Amino acid sequence: MDTLPLKTLTTLLRVIVDQGYPVERALNHIGLDFNPLLGDRHHRQEIPSASYSKLYRLLMALLQDEAYGLTRRDQSPPGTFRMMCLYVINCSTLEQALIRSWEFHDYCDQYRAENTPAGAPFVSLMDTDQVLCSFQRGHHHETAENLADNANMLLMMVRFYSWLIGKDLPLQRVKLRANAPDSTAQYEGLFNCPVDFQQQHSGLVLQRSTLQSAVAQDEDSLQQYLLQTPYQLTQRNRHGSDNSLSQKIEQLLTVYATQKLPTADLVADKLNMSPRTLHRKLTAEHTSFQQLKDDYRKDLAINYVSRPELTIDDIAALMNFQDNSAFYRSFKKWTGTSPGQYRGRAKKNQVLYV
Repeated sequence: MDTLPLKTLTTLLRVIVDQGYPVERALNHIGLDFNPLLGDRHHRQEIPSASYSKLYRLLMALLQDEAYGLTRRDQSPPGTFRMMCLYVINCSTLEQALIRSWEFHDYCDQYRAENTPAGAPFVSLMDTDQVLCSFQRGHHHETAENLADNANMLLMMVRFYSWLIGKDLPLQRVKLRANAPDSTAQYEGLFNCPVDFQQQHSGLVLQRSTLQSAVAQDEDSLQQYLLQTPYQLTQRNRHGSDNSLSQKIEQLLTVYATQKLPTADLVADKLNMSPRTLHRKLTAEHTSFQQLKDDYRKDLAINYVSRPELTIDDIAALMNFQDNSAFYRSFKKWTGTSPGQYRGRAKKNQVLYV
């Protein structure tokens, strides 16, 4: 099972508590059977990465902040990410998309108390063919408290731009303004490249030639992508690495969001292995193809139900159920409540989704 250190979850849980949301309800939502905030009352030091992703999505809804509560000073109101995507989708190269993204956020920053310094998003690295794509500028270091938050924001950007060009963004290094933690291995493992700390700017180091990568998506594929946001941005797979078979299948399933999900035989064929080998390897990872498919459909259904602009009939059609009653039965099996009750309870708890 893909896991993360327990401490990566505790900061997010404290934000949940600060918002007045019942911590036990949050823990039940993300599938944890203990409270990490209770100190020595538990002995586990690792948590499933899926639990981390689910808590991110819950935080986004609670805070009405598309930055998932990661930035302490400024929020990104619902719709910000969608508008940024629409602004960059018709660019022809990654370089143009990065420049437009910078322009978009520069425009948003003029309405905030602390503006992002003006200028281009690229910083040439002396005597190299590399360039720093800067997402955060400034002359002060971030605190240790913000380190994990800022690293995760950069990782979300990596995932988005990887999707935009249709392949893993080939990172050379990652630079962060914060002081180095006691161990940097977790961050290097997350990005699958060296990570430098105590830097003037935070950002991603790329080969200059990478900037000319063609944008592989269009407005149609963007609409499908946005239907799954933030699911794709918060998946906890390591960037550019040979992920577990479970992760590879989860990524493959996202391609079929509005289509009939593939069979185990078809997935095995796409992964160049026999169905029997697929079953054996998933068993070794303590899961099964059916479990992965059920978990994906559950998460996707909850994401759709959490979107007030979609009717229940719309969602049933998007998820390719033959009739609405079949969707109702499945949703109740997954969550213990009907789609309407789930949406009403979320509204009652002031959990507004985008």
